[in-house]
Amino acid sequence: MILHPVRAMGHEAVPLHVIDDAHPQPEALQEAAAAQRFARAAADYYPGLRAPAPVGYAVWLAEAARAIGAATTSTVLRTTFAIATDAPAALAPIQRIPHFDTVDPTLLAAVHYLCAPPHGGTSFYRHRGTGYERIDPSRAAAWRQGLTRDRQRHGLPEPQYPGDHTAGFERIGQADLRFNRLIFYPANCLHAGDLAAAALGADAAHGRLTLTSLLQA
Repeated sequence: MILHPVRAMGHEAVPLHVIDDAHPQPEALQEAAAAQRFARAAADYYPGLRAPAPVGYAVWLAEAARAIGAATTSTVLRTTFAIATDAPAALAPIQRIPHFDTVDPTLLAAVHYLCAPPHGGTSFYRHRGTGYERIDPSRAAAWRQGLTRDRQRHGLPEPQYPGDHTAGFERIGQADLRFNRLIFYPANCLHAGDLAAAALGADAAHGRLTLTSLLQA
């Protein structure tokens, strides 16, 4: 397990924890994914398919979060395999801009990469109109108003995944994808997967396979 120094991203010093060679048996996680039946989750904006995480993974993840100081209690609220599959033309407008997972500032998100390049990692953003890099309950109304102003100024976002081209947003940091790399970041920060269309696919052996999780920090 190789722990990188914590990155403080943007004006709000959004913390990003990066661990390489994170899991002792990443190939076993890949095999577990290959044995799963992936499906689209209801009421989920993730642009792809999910499947249950292996038994015991949540316990290991919570221990890893505590060991590196990313969290103290680190109760795992949700963890699933995920494969990004959706073509840019199929994205809803809300999927074409950076997002946040929750307004709760006490929750932590984790992404465990179980694939390799040319698949992309994860990028983090600032909303230019509001200056926000994290969205908490006190900012939610201003955030929605800011998106309305963006639509009035720029129109609906183009049918493509978020990136440097996304009107109204500025990239503040990036976690490149590497096999068996695990990242932790605040679940209320603005972020998006770096999902190039050429790297999409529903095959667990060749697609952009990750384990995505939400923890109580």
